[in-house]
Parts: sequence; C-alpha cells; structure tokens
Amino acid sequence: MPLDKVAMLGVVALLIFHQIFLSKTFSPRLLFPILGLATYCLLSYVLNLPDSSLIIFFPVLGLFFAGLAAEEEAFLDILYWGLFVHICVGILLVFSSYLIGMNPHVHPMYDKGLPFLHAAKGLTTTVQSYGTLLIGWFLIYYWKKESDTLTKLDSLAYGIAILGLILTFNRNTLVIFYLILFFKHRKIFIFTLVVAAMFYLYYFEFINKLIFNVSTLNSRADLLQAFRTSFFEYSSWKEYLFGHGNNMVSDVFARSTKYKTGYIENGTSVLLYTYGFIGYLAYLATVMMISLMFFIRKKVFYAAMFFYIFIIAQQFTHEFYATTLYLLISIFLLILNSKPPSASKDRILSSAE
Repeated sequence: MPLDKVAMLGVVALLIFHQIFLSKTFSPRLLFPILGLATYCLLSYVLNLPDSSLIIFFPVLGLFFAGLAAEEEAFLDILYWGLFVHICVGILLVFSSYLIGMNPHVHPMYDKGLPFLHAAKGLTTTVQSYGTLLIGWFLIYYWKKESDTLTKLDSLAYGIAILGLILTFNRNTLVIFYLILFFKHRKIFIFTLVVAAMFYLYYFEFINKLIFNVSTLNSRADLLQAFRTSFFEYSSWKEYLFGHGNNMVSDVFARSTKYKTGYIENGTSVLLYTYGFIGYLAYLATVMMISLMFFIRKKVFYAAMFFYIFIIAQQFTHEFYATTLYLLISIFLLILNSKPPSASKDRILSSAE
C-alpha cells in the first residue's frame, strides 16, 4: 500500500473541504492547467490500452495538491517544521543503524564500494527523496531569513539539517545545496571550493568512489538502454507524440538489456516515454514560465533553483511519481505567491500596532 500517495489524497480532500467551508472559489489558474493535464493523461492512457498504467495520473493529483497548498500561506510554516521532524527521524535512524544494527530506512553504500557508510533515507523509499525534503526545508529557511523571521531555534535546526544533508552522501542533493551556497554564502562557497580541492587531492581514491563513481554513471547509461530501444526504434508516430501511457518499458525490451529492468531513471527520458514529445514540451514550457515568474518578481535565487532542479537535476534521476517532488513544488509555489520580505515585515509591524 503506497501510504504516501493515500496520505496525499487525504490532504487534497481536506484542502478541498477547507476551500468549500470558507466559501472560496477555485482559481482558474489552478483548475484549467489541472484539467488540461488530466485530459492529456487520459488521452495517453486510452491510446495505449491495454499496456498503459494508472500511475501516469499521479502527477495530476500531486500538482493539484501543490496548487491547493500554495493558496494556504500558513502551509509554509507547517511544511517547515513537518520536514524538520522528518529530517531528525532520518538522522536518528542512521545513528541507530550503526549502534543496534541495520534498518530499512538507511542505504548501505555497497554500490559505491563503501558499505561502512549508511546513507539516510528517512521514511522515504530512496536517499534522493530524503534529499529532496532537505532541499525543500532549506528553501523555506532562506525565505524566512529574507523575511527576517528567523529565531535561535531556526539556527539550531539549520545545523541539524546540515548533518542530515551530509548523511545522504547523495551527489544530486549535495550539488543542489552547493548551488544554494553560491547564492547565499559566496565566501563559504569559495572557501569550501578550495578546501574540497585540497581534500580531493589528499583523499583522491576515496572521493572518487563516493562522488565521481564512474561505474554508477555507466550503470545509469545501461539502465536507459531499454528506453532507447523501445522509444527511438519501435515507437509509432502516436507514441512519439503522446507517449506510451506507462512509465515502465515493456519486459519484451527490458529482458534484452544488461539490467533486465524497464525502470527509467532519467527524468527527461521518462517524460518522453510516458507522455511523448507534446507532454515533454509542455513540461519545459511550464518550468520556463515559472522560472521567469520568479525572476520577474525579483526572486532570482528561487528562479535559478527551480530551473536547476527541474531541468538539469532531472538528467540524473527523477521523482515524478513520488510525493516528495510535489511537496517541493508546493514550497516553490508558496514562496512564489508570498509577498516580498519588506511587505511581510510591514504587515507584521502594522498588526503589532
């Protein structure tokens, strides 16, 4: 039972009830894109019966949740502390794996030849998903910092979150955080760049295994073989345009590859395979539009982060069918809809008066 998806469905129901209870109307900016996406998914699903999968509709639910959550300003604070609790749980589970034995919430890094390192997964299914929750927390932290609403408790929480970040040992998450340092802590960015270069020279072999593991990169390329064969060599015009209506490559093609799996790990590839070129172009246009909206509203840091996470980071992995991605999107939308820090500050002062 995918409890995260059931829980998201429950939260969506609560948010809808909240809208109705307060006699709020649903914004056309939310309803029209969601209905359009649902219609497109239905088209892709029907055109590919009986091989299509209902999982392709999950982004409809996820984006509906993100859109509804973005209209509730108080949700940002709820997510901030909820994610922090999850981060703490993930850290405790890592320490317990060393003290009392392995548990299913950590990932021993056998794949990188470092089984003595236990990467944090928290209550998610993958290290990457746990890392996404961490990045979401950091985004809210820096928004609070810009709004001048941080406390000593937030500073303590920041240190704990940094520990959680380190315990992921995840390249994608660490690179995204390094991008945050570039925007928010330029001196620390330069200092860590110099220190990292020194450490790399001294611990050359160890860091190569941990960060620049070529075998892992090669395995990712091999995992795409089933996608390349199925999509580029055996797809019809219909599948090129509207996708296969399934996020997994057929076993017929998967069995002929090295890993014999139809799972597609690359974000661009899974969007092309599942929703076709029309779906992927719509995704690109949406990412560009939201990034531009951040930029126009002078939230350059968030514009860069959104573009990097949803375009560049998707070349290494994807979470389109995980709730963590839609929690992250809701955070971005909440920040996009939030008033500028100065306006928030004025509102607080006026209410105090």
